[in-house]
Amino acid sequence: MAEELRLSLGPFGRAALERLAAEGNGSPSKAVRTASLYYLRDRGSERAAWRVPNLPPPPADDGEQALFVELDDETWSALRREAEEQGVTPDLLALYALLYFVADVDSGRLGRRLGDALDGE
Repeated sequence: MAEELRLSLGPFGRAALERLAAEGNGSPSKAVRTASLYYLRDRGSERAAWRVPNLPPPPADDGEQALFVELDDETWSALRREAEEQGVTPDLLALYALLYFVADVDSGRLGRRLGDALDGE
């Protein structure tokens, strides 16, 4: 059984998700799942950017559009637990995980981590 998330994406977030989906298998749900698992795996890394920042909500007229994605039960449960731990909604955590993942892809950090993993480090 799958759980549905509602992501409020502005133009940047929507473009990032579309790009990740296109580079993968074309599924926004699978792109969000991958980003969520990547983010959750970094728990305990002590990266300053890991926790969801306490920012005010964006203005209502910033071009946000809702997108619904489905996550498998295991990913949903892990995301929900972490969201409760951080005091945010699972939807917001999934959106943050997506941006966190995109930042690592764009900076080359993801490539370095994959290279280290393949080298056995």
